[in-house]
Formats: sequence, structure tokens, C-alpha cells
Amino acid sequence: MRMIDKIFEVEFKFGKVKLKCFDILCAMVLTAMGLLFRFSLYDIKSGDYVTAFADWMRECHEAGGFAYLGIQPGVTAASTFDYNCMFQYLIVILHYIGRNVEDMYLVKSLSVLFDFVCAVNLARITFQVTGGNIQKTMLSYYGVLFLPTVVLNSAAWAQNDSIYTAFILLSLLHIIRGNDFRAFMYLAISYSFKQQAIFFMPFIIIMWLKNRIKIRYILAIPVFHVLAMIPAAIAGRSWGDLLGIYGNQVSMFSRLTMNYPSIYTIITSDLKKGTRQLVIRAGVLATVIIFGMLASYIYHKKFKITDKFIITLVIFTAELCCFCLPVMHERYGYMPEMLAVVYALYSYKRLPICAFLQVISMITYTRYLFGSTVTMLWPLTVAMLVIILTVGYDLYQQMQIAEEADA
Repeated sequence: MRMIDKIFEVEFKFGKVKLKCFDILCAMVLTAMGLLFRFSLYDIKSGDYVTAFADWMRECHEAGGFAYLGIQPGVTAASTFDYNCMFQYLIVILHYIGRNVEDMYLVKSLSVLFDFVCAVNLARITFQVTGGNIQKTMLSYYGVLFLPTVVLNSAAWAQNDSIYTAFILLSLLHIIRGNDFRAFMYLAISYSFKQQAIFFMPFIIIMWLKNRIKIRYILAIPVFHVLAMIPAAIAGRSWGDLLGIYGNQVSMFSRLTMNYPSIYTIITSDLKKGTRQLVIRAGVLATVIIFGMLASYIYHKKFKITDKFIITLVIFTAELCCFCLPVMHERYGYMPEMLAVVYALYSYKRLPICAFLQVISMITYTRYLFGSTVTMLWPLTVAMLVIILTVGYDLYQQMQIAEEADA
């Protein structure tokens, strides 16, 4: 054996994980390439950055840092911030640590950092559900690093969906491990960053109905949510304003779809605002009914819950949420699209699901970011429906096979 082969075969142990020197070198090289890939997109200025993040950073600088937390958005021109205060704390930290760095690079670097946190967390999930398969674990890590939507979301868009998703993945990891308290704590942190963490809740409810998790720890979500607001309240922000942030976000938009290929793409966009609001309320109610029927069906099925079933269920319920709920942005499929990497690693037959989700989201992303020529979303809606039905059928088959095995 050549000397280089012997070096590549040397093993290092990190906790329960054993990695060969070759795997470590590959991870280092591809991690560096993932960073370079993102750096190459840093000079793109998205509409969200220009109309939101740039103003928030400027307002924080003008307020001098911590004092920015106490300015009530919308009351004066001093603050246009409309996210939850958890992200505002990160803006203040960026103000103090990045004085000589351009604001756009700071905002993007924060999201890029969490891209890598997501990659590590997804690798940990893969290691858990594949029985410690190192090859699949490393592939899931590389997959997240180079998923087009993940790269564009942080490095081009300057959006921060990687932050709340990182904590959702930690929550899922601890659900699989059976540590309910940690699972709900991480879910609480995720929800305090972004309201889109609610796409994880149908899965949580079904797991509770199947007696896989204990729902009593759900109180961690409102408790942490309120505790996280204390620094902003100390700085001078009113409790009424802080507690009403997510409610205000819901009422900000009245379009039936915000560039997401949902069922609402078949409805004309020429509806009056009052009519759209009625459709939105009806759509939310219809979504609750659909998930009620789904939860009832799964509850009455007698089968053993596997790790594969858990991954499939999260993807199915999250994508179904986005498809059925109105006013969905194209970025809202971020979490299930990332988990589709793990789903694809179960078998090559599931790989097209991961690939097609990326293609659909890439089209909607570039439609916003670069003004692509795609003007109609309904063909993407049809494609998304096919994907959801395919994953749903897989879920059904898993339940049937497990039920027959237990019979």
C-alpha cells in the first residue's frame, strides 16, 4: 500500500463518530469551496436587503447600538424593523463587532454561518437515522453546503431562513433521540426567531397523538418567547408592541401567494382586497380541516414509528402547510427542502423528490432575485402537488408495511 493510502486510512474519533483522514480532508476542501461559492454572490443586492436589512443596520448605527432595541417600529422614522426582537439582537451585535465591514457583508455572513450550522445539524440527523453511516452522513453535510436554494437564500438574498431552520433541525434531532425537553426548547428558540417555525407544528401534534413525544413541554415555547423580549423591553419597547409582532406580520400582506407555487396560483390576482381577505381566512380554515383529517387518520393507524417515517412526515406536513396556506413566500419551503436531502439518502428512488423541490424553488427564487422570465406559477403548482402526493403515498406505504409487520 502506498504511503498516501496509509495516511488516508488513519482514523480519528470525534465522540461516537470515526472519520478517516481522507474524509476529514474532503470535508475541509468542500467546506472551503462552500464558503467561496457563497462569497462569489456577496455583491448581489436583493430587494429585501435594500428595502429592509440595509435600513435596519443604518438605523441601528444611528441609534448607537443597544438603544435601537427600544425604538418602537413605525411610530417614528427611526425604526422600520418588523421582525421579532431576537433577530434585532443579532443586528445590534453586528453593529458592535463589524464597524469596518460593509453592512451587507455582515448580514450575509451571519446567515452563511448558520448555513454551516444547518449542515452540521442535518449531518447529525443523518448519522442518527442511518445507524451511523459515515458516507451518508458526510453526503448530507455536503448536500446542504451546495443546495442552490440554501446558497442563494443567504449569500445572494441576505435572508436568514438558515437561523430558525438550524434550531428546527436540532429540535427534530432530539425528537428522534427521545429527548422531549430539549426538542421543545430548540423549537421555542426557532419560533422566537421566525414565525415560520409553525410549519413544524403539525408534525409535533401528530407525534403527540402517536404518543411519541410529551406535549407538556410545549409551554417552553410561550415562556421562552416572552423571556426573549425582556432585553427589548428594558431598552424601552412596549410589551404590547413586542407581543403583537407576529400578529402584525400576518396582516402585512394580502396577496394570496407571495411567489410560492401554492393552490392559490389558480385564482386571479385581480380580486379586490376585501375578497382576498375572505379567501385568506377560508384558506387558513381549510388547512386546519385538512390537517385535522390527516391527524385523525394517522392516530387510528396502529404501526411502529420509524426514523424514516419521521423524516417523511416532516417533509410531507411542512410542504402541505405551504401548499394549502395563503400568503406563502417562495422561501417558506426552506426547511423541508433541506430535509429532503436525508430523504433522498434512504434510496435513489427518493432522489427525484429532493431534486425537483430544488428546481421548483430555484425558479421562484430567480423570479424574485433576477427577474427571470417565468410569469406563470400554476405549472409549478401542479409539479408541487405531484411531489406532495408522491411523498404522501410513500408515507401511506410506510404505515401499511409497519402495520402489517405488527399484525
